[in-house]
Amino acid sequence: MASSRKLILADRLSGDLIVARLAPFCTDTSPPARICVGLSGGLDSVVLLHLLAAARSTLPFELTAIHVHHGLSAHADDWAAFAHDYAASLGVACVVERVTLAQRRTHGIEAAARHARYAAFAAARVDVMVTAHHQGDQVETVLLNLLRGSGLPGLAAMPVSRPLGDCTTLLRPLLDVPRAALLAYAQAHELRWVEDESNQQTDFDRNFLRHKVIPVAQEAFPSLAQSITRSARHIAEAQALLDELAQGDLAHCVVEGAFVLNGPLTPLRLRHALRHWLAGQGLVLDTRAFDELWRTATQAAGDSQPALIWRKQAVRRYRDRLYVTRADVQSGPIQALNWLDGAPTTTSAWCGQLTWQSVEKGGIATRHLAAGFELAPWQGARTIRLRADGPAQQLKTLAQTLGIAPWVRSTTPLLVAGDQLLAWPGVGVAAAFQSAESEAGWLPVWQAD
Repeated sequence: MASSRKLILADRLSGDLIVARLAPFCTDTSPPARICVGLSGGLDSVVLLHLLAAARSTLPFELTAIHVHHGLSAHADDWAAFAHDYAASLGVACVVERVTLAQRRTHGIEAAARHARYAAFAAARVDVMVTAHHQGDQVETVLLNLLRGSGLPGLAAMPVSRPLGDCTTLLRPLLDVPRAALLAYAQAHELRWVEDESNQQTDFDRNFLRHKVIPVAQEAFPSLAQSITRSARHIAEAQALLDELAQGDLAHCVVEGAFVLNGPLTPLRLRHALRHWLAGQGLVLDTRAFDELWRTATQAAGDSQPALIWRKQAVRRYRDRLYVTRADVQSGPIQALNWLDGAPTTTSAWCGQLTWQSVEKGGIATRHLAAGFELAPWQGARTIRLRADGPAQQLKTLAQTLGIAPWVRSTTPLLVAGDQLLAWPGVGVAAAFQSAESEAGWLPVWQAD
């Protein structure tokens, strides 16, 4: 009777859940979808591969597997061999990908292994990468993030699917399935799997929760797993709603790629929109860094230019706007430029590129360029006269009038010939060097990386 119930459960898992989750990715078009399983050789991934192999009779897709060899255990080679042989028994090709944990000293073994594993998954060049995360993994993730003080994105935990690189979807079809159900499936089908001895080491945070905390809590709250995963879904919906709100708010506080701090939003919505904008720029700040950015951006004197350096990027304020830049915004060296076949050439330098446009008016006359010229660093005290009948202005004064941020000034090269300033790309050409109406001229265009 018990065996019969296990087989019924197996049919439900394979027939209802796996096929339903895979169906949106599998069509009758050619070639079929490329689906790959992350196969560790443990119980969860062994069951997942068995389910997917069976689903091939219902859905059109090409199935492969990948085993990531971390090299952390003395049994790692045996696990790789098991994964390869098990996949082969199901008619599935399995690639063993050996990785090194370059970040283990700074991020810890768990984080470094996870980073290496997902990097290998992202490089697999498939349409769907499927992992065997189940309900217990989701519960552990929620609790870990709660104990670390995470916000809503962390408490929403793992989504069923998300993008993995540009062309791959990461899919977790078993996320709502208890591990006990996977064990029942494996026993009903007489599957074999390997046991990772590190899963018993409670000095790892996740293992401590799994073996010491969750079992005790479940004694008082038997439905703990279902309740926590349900809460995670509610939080994910709330976060999705906030993301929609932020998208609308960004229309009011992003101008020409900069974040405007004195927009019409309330401080709470402005903070949320700022987080969303920063994430879109590739900057996900922790709470302490974000609070420091907010404090300096909103409280520093109006004529100051506060900046928060975060790894290789920086968030800088100029007047009432925030900009994301490189952390290093130093000027480059003096560099001579080339003149080839009667025209200036495109030049890559100073973390940017100088190109030229042929113009009938306002460009540098060809004869001045042919005499030789250079890229030179910013000097605010230099003067330039943009019109023959206009005043000579210091570059610093001109930059302030035009609202050019200090780091843009320092990283945009000047064009000089000896001690003469020919042009400031993006601002203008000195009147004394502009082409006459009867001759062609060249307008320098600077594009920072």
